[in-house]
Amino acid sequence: MHCAACVSAVESALASIPGVHSAVANLVTNSAKVELAADVDEAMLRQAVVTAGYGVEAIYTERDRSSTAEFLARLDAPAHVYRRALLLAAPFSLVVVVLAMTAMSGWHLDRLNELLFLLSLPVLWSGRMFFQGAYHALKRRTATMDTLVALGTGSAFVISSIMTASPEQMHAHAGAYYDSAVTIITLVLLGKWLESRAKSRTAETLSLLMRLHPNHAVVLRDGTESRIPVGDVVLGDLLLVRPGERVPVDGTIIEGSTSIDESMLTGESIPVERTVSDRVIGGSVNTDGSFTARATAVGAGTVLSGIISAVERAQASKAPVQRLADRISAVFVPIVLLIAIVTYAAWLLLVPGIDPAGQPLIAAISVLVIACPCALGLATPTAIIVGTGTAAQRGVLFSTAASLERLATVDTVVFDKTGTLTKGTPRVQRFTQTDHPKAHQELVLSLIGSLEHRSEHPLARAIASWCDESGSERLDVSDHRIIPGRGTLATIAGHRVRIGNEAMMTESLLIIPDAIRQAADRDAEDGLTSIYVSIDGLVCATVGVADELREDALAVLGQLNDRLARRIMLTGDTERAARAIARQIGIDDVMHSVTPQTKLEIISTLQRRGNTVAMVGDGINDAPSLAQADVGIAMASGTDVAKNAADVNLMRNDLRSLVDAFRISAATMRVIRQNFALAFIYNVLGIPLAAGVFLPLLNVQLTPMYAAFAMAMSSVTVVMNSLRLRSAS
Repeated sequence: MHCAACVSAVESALASIPGVHSAVANLVTNSAKVELAADVDEAMLRQAVVTAGYGVEAIYTERDRSSTAEFLARLDAPAHVYRRALLLAAPFSLVVVVLAMTAMSGWHLDRLNELLFLLSLPVLWSGRMFFQGAYHALKRRTATMDTLVALGTGSAFVISSIMTASPEQMHAHAGAYYDSAVTIITLVLLGKWLESRAKSRTAETLSLLMRLHPNHAVVLRDGTESRIPVGDVVLGDLLLVRPGERVPVDGTIIEGSTSIDESMLTGESIPVERTVSDRVIGGSVNTDGSFTARATAVGAGTVLSGIISAVERAQASKAPVQRLADRISAVFVPIVLLIAIVTYAAWLLLVPGIDPAGQPLIAAISVLVIACPCALGLATPTAIIVGTGTAAQRGVLFSTAASLERLATVDTVVFDKTGTLTKGTPRVQRFTQTDHPKAHQELVLSLIGSLEHRSEHPLARAIASWCDESGSERLDVSDHRIIPGRGTLATIAGHRVRIGNEAMMTESLLIIPDAIRQAADRDAEDGLTSIYVSIDGLVCATVGVADELREDALAVLGQLNDRLARRIMLTGDTERAARAIARQIGIDDVMHSVTPQTKLEIISTLQRRGNTVAMVGDGINDAPSLAQADVGIAMASGTDVAKNAADVNLMRNDLRSLVDAFRISAATMRVIRQNFALAFIYNVLGIPLAAGVFLPLLNVQLTPMYAAFAMAMSSVTVVMNSLRLRSAS
């Protein structure tokens, strides 16, 4: 595919097949992503694309490591095609241009035009793909970049051939326009070769990620050490990893300790310490000691495969801003054809007696050649591919191009507190208990621990662990129920036990004793979260839990303050506890005592007021809010439910990744706007120059030769501008 019109043709051809739900073609990767019904035959897809005038190299029904590697190898194929064509065209073009210029200087050579005709044929053969593309476009009753190149080159060659064959029928001059015809093709081939090389570099991140896959693994089976292909590793295999080797697949260390370099996967440059029971990620580098790990994920189930799939999905999607380019491209080439006709007619009408095969023809050919829909078509996809790739290297995974675009427009960020602004590893700091007529302290701890072991909430897990450390007994639990945003209750050893926040107690019409309330007030002053315990309808204890703030929270929120209108913290804590935490990190907007439903309503309210909202969270109860927000962002430590609901996943377990996400999103959209500006300015200035509008006043006009060079360089400029995103900071 050469331009945005080609993309439209492929998408239309695929979308016309019954059973195809959507088809999105990508000009940069020369690929199309198709969503279809199960009964659609692959042969129908292939035939539709071929009928549209394009070839199908391969169809992948499921991406695995080998198919991705093959796909990446195919990205270099167009560059090789254009290079071979250029190597054939360039020497012949050089000879044609030298002979034509020599003839124009007064040197006479018999049968020069006949010689130039023959020398031009290999060049035309080299550029046959443009004529083939124009033919297929004509059959579809559309026009593409190939149409413009074929018309410009073809008209110059045909007129020159007529001059050569029948000089008496048309005023002929030495050299005719053969030099223009061959130069156009050669320079367009040069531009396409440079463009293809630059385009292949945009997918460099995928190539780098693919190279992280080790080829072999050392496994221990039946006490025997053997070296096998990574594809033969199965779940449960014992893997031996020595210093300097890559971890073959995801696993859990069962023996040894080491430092692991995960920089290419998470963007974290400092190696992380790993020991027994810790997880290791396939593709990361073991920098220190040897260790043995048990394989917990293989093939498409590994973290690395998931990252590669996420990057591929994002790069294959189409950003909403691309719709503008699509609309313009749909009418661009027909308008250029009309301008070329008007240019030719204007020269004939405004300059009486002018040679129809002279200046009018040169101007019309120049208009056809210089108009470049390619730059417009490349403006968005090249930036999206480089932007999402750069983000992945920094530990930020965008689910789609649309999420990357939306993040640049966000003016309000809503933070869940636990696990987002805090580390998500809370610990019990204080326990206060009053006398209970039916339960002594040991029983109270056993009741608390038994109930909290039923919950997945971070605070509940912390309390359960604390009870275990205290030596409490695990009791049978029945009639267990969770009240979202409030707490949990059950029957244990004949006692009705409630554990939750203050709202749960008051809504259950329970009276909180003064001693317990005073203890909770002390907890709030110290920034602790108070969890109340009632047994058989009597509130008898409170547990003060603290979750340590992330070290980078204050700095990151300060950086975000420069680009956001509002930063809001949501928490289920009491107002005093919430504000104590907020003061430490510099957040003024705090909403306390919220439930999962309240979070959802807060985000919906902000959106109705015209705000573009990003939600940052990590828990299961954050999933509805992440899905509702304009951009949902899940922390690396988040649950699978939260990650699946999010538009952006942070692979590094710190908030610095959030700043990277905002910066890369803003930089990508800035580059897209620059690319559009370059494409528009180029065409707005280039077409009048080629038409000769400035010739009477400034004596300036672009000949077909210079027009071809300018057209070739416009696409290269756009791609190179997008490549600057690789150093986005």
